[in-house]
Amino acid sequence: MNALVRILVVDDHTLFRRGLTALLSRDASLQVVGDAADAGEAQRRAAELQPDMILLDNHLPGVNGVDALPSLREAAPGARILMLTVSEDEQDLAAALQGGACGYLLKTMEGEALVQAIGRAMRGESVVAQEMTGKLFAAYRDAAAQPRAATPRAPSPLATL
Repeated sequence: MNALVRILVVDDHTLFRRGLTALLSRDASLQVVGDAADAGEAQRRAAELQPDMILLDNHLPGVNGVDALPSLREAAPGARILMLTVSEDEQDLAAALQGGACGYLLKTMEGEALVQAIGRAMRGESVVAQEMTGKLFAAYRDAAAQPRAATPRAPSPLATL
């Protein structure tokens, strides 16, 4: 990463926010510009700070992280939102990606791997924890296996030949 990445950390655990901030501050290309403990505070801080990246936990008091995605995207339209959570639930993963998160990472990851994932996300790549990729593929496979309601199709242009 060449440019300074300005980060907003959203997690309801103060100790985790502070530890994550300390970890990220070791990298000269990253700057934690603020933090928030819940979705409402995150929305206000995102609008005020316009960060480049929002690291968002899913388990927040009141509104969870996945449900907060639309308001955060509206508050800071230029920010990439990266889920950083303990949830290994495939429905949370699917909802986060459908809601516009650029990735889904687990809090069990190593610090250097997080820094690298932030860099990849800032370059426009999607980042998903390795432990979650199998669940992601399974969710799509399951969805593809579900019978779909028949929808009328337009006649093929080749049928008139």
